[in-house]
Amino acid sequence: MFTIEYSPKALEDLWILYDYISENWSEVKGKEILEKLTKTIRSLEKFPMLGSKVSKIIDVNTEYRLIFNEKNYIFYRIEDNRILIIRILNEKQDYLKILFDEN
Repeated sequence: MFTIEYSPKALEDLWILYDYISENWSEVKGKEILEKLTKTIRSLEKFPMLGSKVSKIIDVNTEYRLIFNEKNYIFYRIEDNRILIIRILNEKQDYLKILFDEN
């Protein structure tokens, strides 16, 4: 079984998403979306290969994998017995620029 860890940026992404949904719709909707995202992330404990390899989707040499959930991309990397959640980005964001301009 793998353990899940969040990068500081991924935690920040979750709070930004929650704040945005809560302000534009409702706190209940914000909590609902976060619960769905975290449930998907927890499924990686048992099924770490669930997500697609980013390198197969775009021409970038990376070990990142991704899962799409609730209009958001969850980017993660498998490291030994842990799953490191790198970022959680909305489908409307330029995720390539965000992910690879920062590294």
